[in-house]
Amino acid sequence: MRVLILISILMIGACGMQPPREALPTTWARADGQPINSGLLDIDSLACKDEMQSPDEASRNTADKGNYNRAMVDFVSCMRGHGYVLFKS
Repeated sequence: MRVLILISILMIGACGMQPPREALPTTWARADGQPINSGLLDIDSLACKDEMQSPDEASRNTADKGNYNRAMVDFVSCMRGHGYVLFKS
């Protein structure tokens, strides 16, 4: 009986948690309508992540520490520069 109560409490707690923002499903598409090459998509997304970690960007991010929305906007802007558009599903 105690095990059943413990499992019930854990399940209720797990259902009440929201997924982290990074876990929200996103889909990228080419702005020009061409099919996506997954290898090039990986390379472009890594390039944008590296660009966000550059020294001048890192100093700016320390002032905005914890500002997830700003980082996401910068990443999406960089991906747009590489020819991708974002769809949230």
